[in-house]
Amino acid sequence: MKKLASLALTFALVLMLGISAMAEGDRVAVICDPVGTNLFLTQVVDKANELKDTYGYDLSVMECSDTDEWQSNYRAAVAEGYDLIVGVGWQSAEYANEMATDYPDAAKYAVIDTDAGNDNVMSISYNEEQAAYLMGVMAGYAFPDEEIYGYIGAFEGAGSFKYRWGFCEGVRSVNPDAKFIFNFTNSYSDAAPAYNYAKQQNAAGATYIFGGAAACNEGIFQAALELADSGNPIYSIAQDADATTPDNPYILSSQLKNTGVTMQFILDSYFSDSMTMGLTVQELKDGAIGATHITNPGIYLNEEILTPEVIAACQAVVDQIVSGELVLEMPASEADYTF
Repeated sequence: MKKLASLALTFALVLMLGISAMAEGDRVAVICDPVGTNLFLTQVVDKANELKDTYGYDLSVMECSDTDEWQSNYRAAVAEGYDLIVGVGWQSAEYANEMATDYPDAAKYAVIDTDAGNDNVMSISYNEEQAAYLMGVMAGYAFPDEEIYGYIGAFEGAGSFKYRWGFCEGVRSVNPDAKFIFNFTNSYSDAAPAYNYAKQQNAAGATYIFGGAAACNEGIFQAALELADSGNPIYSIAQDADATTPDNPYILSSQLKNTGVTMQFILDSYFSDSMTMGLTVQELKDGAIGATHITNPGIYLNEEILTPEVIAACQAVVDQIVSGELVLEMPASEADYTF
C-alpha cells in the first residue's frame, strides 16, 4: 500500500509541475511481460533498440510479472514523462485504455496484438488466420492423402479460433475430407503436455501436427525426434519466428508474426507525426505475418517434404490473398463453424 501511495503522490506531482515537458529528447517506454527468450517480445525490444540511433530516443523496457506491475508500470510511464508508451500483449489493453482516457495528452499510446478500444490509442492486431491458412495449405499439399491432421494449441477459445479456423480451411482447400484432432496445453510455456498430446495424436494417425502453442511446441519437436525411426513420423511448425533447423528436419516451417515489423511501424508513425489512432489490422501484405519458406526464407528447408511444387502452390495462394482475389471470411464465432 505504501508503494502504491508513493507512486500516486509522485504521479500527481509530476503532472502538476509539468516535469515531463522539461525532458530533453523523446522517451519511449515498452511495457510487456518478462522478455526472456519469448520471440514475440524479443522482436519488439530488438527493433526498439535497433531504431534508437535512427530516431535518437531514450528507451525503457518495463517488464511486468503480474497484474499489479502492469498497472504500476503504466502509471509510472505517464508520471515520468514518457512521450510514447507501447504495451505488448493482451494485458496492455486495459491499462492503455485507462491512461489514454484519464490522461489523453500526457503521452502517445500504442498497443501490440490487442485492441484497447480507445480512440486515443493506436491498437495493432493481426490477421493471423491468413498465415494459419497458409500453414493449412502447406499441410494439405505436403500430405494430401492424410485422413487426420493434428492441432496442439495453448488455450481453447476465441483467442485461438482464428488459428484453428485458418488452419482447417487451408487444409480443406486441398483435402476437403480432412478431419482434425485438437488438444490444448493451457499454458504458453509448459512443453510436457504438448509432448504427450503429440504422441497421442500421432498414434491416432496424425502425421502433421499444427504447433500453435508458442514455447510449448518444444514438446512436439521432441516427440518428433523420438518417433523419427519408428515409421510414424511427426511433422510440425513453429510460431512467431523461424525455427527450422537441420538438427530437427521435422519442423517444416513457422507461422510468422513479426512484432518487430509492427514496432517499426509504430515508431515510424510516431516520429513522422502520422499515428493512426484506433484499430489497425496488419496482414500478409504488410509483412507482419507470413510463413517460413513461403513468404520469408528459412534456415533449413526439408526439400523431401516441401518440394518446389508444394512451395509454389502455397506462394500462389499468398498472391491470391494479397491481391484480394481470395478473401478469407472467418465466421463471427466458433459456434458458427464445424471443425
